[in-house]
Amino acid sequence: MGYISCNAESAISTCDTYNFSKKNPKTNPQHKHYKIRDFNYTDLESSTNKFSHTNFLGKGSHGSVYKANLDKCNGYVIAAVKKTTSLSAVSPADNEIEILSRVRSPRFVNLLGFASDPIGRKLIVVEYMPNGSLYDLLHKSNNSFAKPPGLAKRIKIALQVAKAVNQLHVSSPPVIHRDIKSSNILFDHKWRARLGDFGLALRGHVENDAKMRCTPPAGTLGYLDPCYLAPCDLTVKSDVFSFGILMLEIFSGRHAIDLRFSPPSVVDWAVPLIRSGEYHEVFDRGINISRGSEAVVRQLAVLAAMCVKPTAEKRPEMAEVVESLVKVTKIGWRVVNVTRQPVTEYRKLTNVPRVESSDGSIGDGEKISGHVARSKSIGGFSDVECGPLDEKKEVQGLCGIMRRSKSTGELLVNRRNSGGIVLQMIRNPNVRELESAKLLVKFS
Repeated sequence: MGYISCNAESAISTCDTYNFSKKNPKTNPQHKHYKIRDFNYTDLESSTNKFSHTNFLGKGSHGSVYKANLDKCNGYVIAAVKKTTSLSAVSPADNEIEILSRVRSPRFVNLLGFASDPIGRKLIVVEYMPNGSLYDLLHKSNNSFAKPPGLAKRIKIALQVAKAVNQLHVSSPPVIHRDIKSSNILFDHKWRARLGDFGLALRGHVENDAKMRCTPPAGTLGYLDPCYLAPCDLTVKSDVFSFGILMLEIFSGRHAIDLRFSPPSVVDWAVPLIRSGEYHEVFDRGINISRGSEAVVRQLAVLAAMCVKPTAEKRPEMAEVVESLVKVTKIGWRVVNVTRQPVTEYRKLTNVPRVESSDGSIGDGEKISGHVARSKSIGGFSDVECGPLDEKKEVQGLCGIMRRSKSTGELLVNRRNSGGIVLQMIRNPNVRELESAKLLVKFS
């Protein structure tokens, strides 16, 4: 059996018999034991200004959360203190302490310590997340973002959460969170999404863990797996379902359950649209979806629909979800590279043996004066439109000089912004090719 040894001055040490190996206990990172601090209640009371409203951060699923300034080696560390209301023998706070003392990651809101108040209620001290929750970001108009997060930002958040859930599932034994929702996704000081609130989490295998076999189903309405009707029904696929609901919430901007709409469930609304191929209808109208992002939109919608399949066995593993989101991220990066040209770039104009203007008046050896060639991309001259120069119409924009590359003999231009490019060119009668002669380039 494992043991917990603590006093007011020392930290807790835990021994996990599930992962104990006599041969080489250090080879598996899961064997690492994390130290958590047993705080004095009066210290936490003082650090939260006696749990005043000025330090109040919000309501959690099992109590109130307060901001605390902890004295650590004469340096102050900001933390969040969860003050629970439960007096039961095994409270969610006890469960969270048990789980978070065995798992630790930059993807989680990690446990720092705990305490008990004078009447025996647990207080949990966790890392402070200064930028609020995903729920606030998506649904509250007074958040720090002036406008809704873009598609790339939402994909990044979904991927970060997926990696956190997958890390729980691949641990030994696996951890099932059971309460994945937007209010439990918090942002650290670098706006990285962290998975928090492990009060309902269970660790182990249902088939050989007495606690899991005896723990009734729990979760949040709207995110709860419909297949999870009895303790024996719990699997990692229940978390996958909740994550699918979270994906739909992230990309649609709708609540998991919203009685203002019919149907009120986001999954009942979104899945029929996805099945009919109306992928864009699922996405928040506040997202600026650029041309070329159709593949990204389609894959995100289909992935979310796969996660919320009514049959648990047909849902993907979280590792597959992570892999799919990584691929979507790469597709999105290629789209950005295509749609956003670099600030400065060089393109080449190929040699052309003969040029004709729109009125057909230009012949061999004749100077091309009073005419312009227009193109939005400098490539083969077959892509360039020639026409008479309207001297009365001034072309607005930046100007630059084209020049011939000494190394390649190609005509280069330093492009500084997008738009049509106006070139003034002359023909060299000796080589029957277009040459540059103090070419003026105007970026319209």
